[in-house]
Amino acid sequence: MHNLHLLEHILIRERNLKLLAAAILLAGGLAFVVLMCFSGTVKLSLVCALAALVLLVLGFKFLYETLVVWQPHRHPVWLQITKNPKHIVWVYSKDVQTSPYGLEVSGHAVMFFKLLDKSELSISVPRKQAHALSESLNPVLPHATFGYTVERAQWYVADPALLSDF
Repeated sequence: MHNLHLLEHILIRERNLKLLAAAILLAGGLAFVVLMCFSGTVKLSLVCALAALVLLVLGFKFLYETLVVWQPHRHPVWLQITKNPKHIVWVYSKDVQTSPYGLEVSGHAVMFFKLLDKSELSISVPRKQAHALSESLNPVLPHATFGYTVERAQWYVADPALLSDF
């Protein structure tokens, strides 16, 4: 499946970013544990304990989610495309921007895979690679509709099978 090489690369990138986020959350949680141990007041200790608990729980959650699909071939999107591609009826991407105070901090795209049973899968894609990924998935999913329009969204709500060519 030569066409899926770009998808594999993007899934590895997404995994690595999740792993980085997990490491940052866990480090932050441990920092609050250390701060809690050296705090002088009960109030500060409780606040530190609460912050540590939240960060550690989120960190371990991200870590678990990352380890479960460590191999890109175990990612739900990969499995759906390779094992049950006919179930995917609509694929589109949307740009996402993070712009606090009007300054663009980051931008990426989210690619959505809408399924016949009205569920969806999504992955984060570098904005520059969204079109290339869509092009590489076209031959793998020839029956699916690519691209977003309001009309397609209405069709999907009415009956997802309307977006499939089979």
